[in-house]
Amino acid sequence: MRIFYAENQLDKTIIMLKLRQFYAAIQIIGRTALYPALVSLVILPGTPAHAHDLRGPRVLEQKITLRLNNVDVEKALEKLETLTKVKFMYNPQIFSNQKYTFKFQEEPLAEVLEKILAPQKIVYEVVQDKIILKRVQTQLPSVPASIKEAPKRNITGKVTDETGAGLPGVSVLVKGTQRGTSSDAEGKYTLVIPDTEVESAVLIFSFVGYTSQEVTVGNQSVVSVQLAPEAKSLNEVVVTALGIAREKKALAYSVSEVKGTEFTQARETNVANALTGKIAGVNATGMATGPGGSSRVIIRGNGSLNGNNQPLYVINGMPMDNSIPGGGTAADGNGMNVDRGDGIGGINPDDIESISVLKGGPAAALYGARASNGVILITTKKGRGQKGIGVEVNSNTTFEDLAVIPNWQYEYGQGVDGKKPTTLTEAKSTGRLSYGARMDGQPYTQVDGQMHPYSPQKDNLKNFYRTGTNYINSVAFTGGNESVNFRLGLNNTQSNSIVPNSSFNRKIANLNLNAFLGKKLSIETVFQYNLEEGKNRPKVGYADMNPHWATYLIANTVDIRTLAPGYDPVTGKEVEWNPVPAAPNPYFVVNKFKNDDTKHRFLSQGSIRYDILDNLYIKGSVSQDYYSFQSEYVQPTNNAFQPLGTYDARKVTSSETNGMLTLNYNTNFLNDNLSFSALLGGNAQRSIYDQTVIAGSEFTVPYFYSYTNLATSITTPTYMKSAINSVFGSVDFGYKNVAYLTLSGRQDWFSVLNPKSNSIFYPSIGGSVILSDAFQMPKAISFAKLRASWAQVGGATVNAYQIYQYYTMQQGGHNGRPVQGLSSSQVPNPDLKPLTSTTSEAGIEAKFLNNRLGLDLTFYDRRTTNDIVTSNIALSSGYTSALLNVGELSNKGIELLLTGTPITKSGFSWDVSYNMAYNRSKIEQLAEGLSGIDVGSGVGGGLVRNVLGRPYGTVWGYRKKTDANGNVVYNTASGYAVRGDLEEIGQGTPPLTMGITNNFRYKNFSLNFLIDGKFGSIVYSNLYQYAYRFGLPQETLPGRETGVTVTGVTPEGNPFTKTWAKEDVDTYYDNDKNYTEMFMFNNDFVKLRQVVLSYNLPVSKLSFLKLQGASISFVARNLAILYKDKKNQYFDPESGYTSTNAQGLEAFGVPRTRSLGVNLMVKF
Repeated sequence: MRIFYAENQLDKTIIMLKLRQFYAAIQIIGRTALYPALVSLVILPGTPAHAHDLRGPRVLEQKITLRLNNVDVEKALEKLETLTKVKFMYNPQIFSNQKYTFKFQEEPLAEVLEKILAPQKIVYEVVQDKIILKRVQTQLPSVPASIKEAPKRNITGKVTDETGAGLPGVSVLVKGTQRGTSSDAEGKYTLVIPDTEVESAVLIFSFVGYTSQEVTVGNQSVVSVQLAPEAKSLNEVVVTALGIAREKKALAYSVSEVKGTEFTQARETNVANALTGKIAGVNATGMATGPGGSSRVIIRGNGSLNGNNQPLYVINGMPMDNSIPGGGTAADGNGMNVDRGDGIGGINPDDIESISVLKGGPAAALYGARASNGVILITTKKGRGQKGIGVEVNSNTTFEDLAVIPNWQYEYGQGVDGKKPTTLTEAKSTGRLSYGARMDGQPYTQVDGQMHPYSPQKDNLKNFYRTGTNYINSVAFTGGNESVNFRLGLNNTQSNSIVPNSSFNRKIANLNLNAFLGKKLSIETVFQYNLEEGKNRPKVGYADMNPHWATYLIANTVDIRTLAPGYDPVTGKEVEWNPVPAAPNPYFVVNKFKNDDTKHRFLSQGSIRYDILDNLYIKGSVSQDYYSFQSEYVQPTNNAFQPLGTYDARKVTSSETNGMLTLNYNTNFLNDNLSFSALLGGNAQRSIYDQTVIAGSEFTVPYFYSYTNLATSITTPTYMKSAINSVFGSVDFGYKNVAYLTLSGRQDWFSVLNPKSNSIFYPSIGGSVILSDAFQMPKAISFAKLRASWAQVGGATVNAYQIYQYYTMQQGGHNGRPVQGLSSSQVPNPDLKPLTSTTSEAGIEAKFLNNRLGLDLTFYDRRTTNDIVTSNIALSSGYTSALLNVGELSNKGIELLLTGTPITKSGFSWDVSYNMAYNRSKIEQLAEGLSGIDVGSGVGGGLVRNVLGRPYGTVWGYRKKTDANGNVVYNTASGYAVRGDLEEIGQGTPPLTMGITNNFRYKNFSLNFLIDGKFGSIVYSNLYQYAYRFGLPQETLPGRETGVTVTGVTPEGNPFTKTWAKEDVDTYYDNDKNYTEMFMFNNDFVKLRQVVLSYNLPVSKLSFLKLQGASISFVARNLAILYKDKKNQYFDPESGYTSTNAQGLEAFGVPRTRSLGVNLMVKF
């Protein structure tokens, strides 16, 4: 900033009077909790560097140890911010580019600031955790009164930030002159400009951390502007492996960070689902399993043919357990297929400071085996020293309704052979068939024995499902001093599903304690307790026990409410609505079935750090993620499928314990031109999983649901204990803040593998060059960086004891004697070794036009070798399969991030970011003689396979057989089309993903919306297959009056024609179930994923409330499907029901919803 001179003595006198008046006003207002009043600037000419604030002395007493060489003052202040948790606020032009060397050893912050700022003639003031900097104004000799002054105009105005609050200390400069001023504590300013210059004068408004604005004065006398936050600083610090914060520009790999505030307004019950569309290369998908369900997150494609492909989740540097109690939902959809939620779902977004995604091997190498699929680092909020107790309240209420209503045909109603049912027996036998007569509105007999109009029932889904509600309330308390501080967060989530009588509740208490015990010792602890309760979580997949089957497939002239309450009030028996007992009455399921579960989870972390030297410290950390889980599933007495009832209960305890010890060192060489840091550490991980399942049938005493009341039952215990021991290290070099080099290595030992082959070493190397610092770049380029890296990680994807032969006790034995049986039909293989995942990555980052435009482009090549693959073997061996180290899989891709600020004008700004990722996977190698392996099969068809030479997870099915000319081949005996061979139809996982986020700000208002899309995959729909068979889609209308005529050729190639009479149309369409390709859809889609419209309350005008901040927002998630396959008029493209590797399948999950609501945030 240039020194601003008064034009004459009169101007100077006015300025001095205003400063004195301002100072007096501040003394009256005092230091309240309101930001605009707190960040006052008390600057008197000639005043030395000083501090005014009740909290100032404590802030300034912090001891600083710091060595910086050949850096400018701004760089020194950035380092101080990271050490002291304060924020410096100043004009970006206040300092010169001169370089200095600073060395401080246990000196108070006050003395450090005096030494740094005094030579610059800078004064400062402490306001809470902010330090305001401003240059001392220099007085000029007065101008003789005899000199005639030119006429002048007073220009006034106010400068506000993105929230509408006044912004103090903003530089207001007349372009091309030395004339200027600064805004006061309320953001107001006054500037005098000669009349001869005012018409063409251009005011430049600039402030650190904000994008500068230029405004032409013209004939205005009041010029007010709103500054928009600048694009992320070039010196941005992100959290990397082991929770270490590093400058982003020094990283040799791609890291994406999302602030916790992005998850706390338009919420998801599972925070992982909120990553959708926000980060290039991260494919996050929530399951269609209802509130409290799990999420599937894949980073840069699937890396293992058989194993878990989801990333490692790490909280505050320590791994957490992301398993689903009892396992997740299976692809085949049979039995009690219920999603009980994963580990990441138990993290409260309000407790999250940031989420960093380490995508490639180089970023995750220090975590070893478990990081082969990437790492998601969660940093939680911490306490801070402050006066009094800070309180933050966040309340969110949203309402959900169905996102997609199937567009069935409503021309022909219930019945078969073109006829209505006339008796109760006929009504029941055709309860799911819509091959009746043309609808005429006349009364006819339905399954309840009553007469109802033969009319369309288009609202069956709306009539059965209810409006879902989500009430999420969080409160956080923050306090303490510079030595000991805390943060306590409390959260309650109550989600009432759209499925009647189904709900999910989660309570979370999170406590973070930090203590600085003297100059060298510090302690940090985090404790979290979760209580999660699921009530009647719905089954998904096949018809049995599934309430969604009937809601979609009931005949189109039957009002589903006639099936309520689902049972006979006298006998208690289920009221059947169709001829298949396995397809239950949905009201009987929601009213009589019981499916409850309770989960107690404890997350505890503790770390202690001791500074041996100023640049050498040792840190020890211990963490444990423990949960106990109990569930009980009851298929009650008098259900139609199994009238005596069935029972399934499980009790699970699981724990993962990690102990880590690290030694960290940093120094400088070569006259401080070369920086060096090193890390050496070790980790011991222990996991225990203990489950007992009691399953049985036939309750001896009706309606008494206990395992003690079962006629037959089986108890199945499962106990697994495993360990991983590791040592690791890394070194980092930096040369003149221009070039950086990182090397790391980790050695893991796995207890689940044979000691002869249970260890593997993972190396990594990476480097980056800041081109914009190394070379003279065009003015338009603000920043440019090249980076490249190579790394290996790996893992053991087998369970404990799986490589050995072991036995299980057969319950009841034989003739009173114990009997053991093989525990698995898989042949043991004690010679398995860990798989290896090797990643090469290169990228470029650049910012243009004063950081208004940004580019981040990454290319990667990820290859998995020695993958542990299941291979089928001859049944004569006594086994069915074997595990072999023969799999090889590659993923190659590109990631792109574009950011920009197209508009920044007075009071208005527009920021936009676009991310895109394309991943091409390929199965490179399988076992000799093996061309493919099955990943999973859907309900009624749709096989997901990994086939040699093809992408990961292709979906296979059957088409109608055709000849070389495309003619359908028909069986002359049956008249049906001949089914072709099993063939690949498409990919189940989308290779192309993208998202675009827009942020608009106008004064106190802001609008944020996210649009994302996924492309290149298909989906097999079991819902559509059944609906087609039963005559619901419009595609089944042809032939209802005149029959269906088919033409083609015989197997010999001769012409073939057959006409199916209208009475046989249902049989013809039902047979099409064999050609599963007919029920597969292009699954490309674009969604309006999120909308947040916020208003920041002007708390400065509500001083009696003593608020620090408050906002109210309209929020929406999954608001609209902007694009999808025109053929798909029946279900949401994101209707997957299994979090396994078998993707591309749909089968009667909980209907997807859109949510709308309100979010209120208040800070005291």
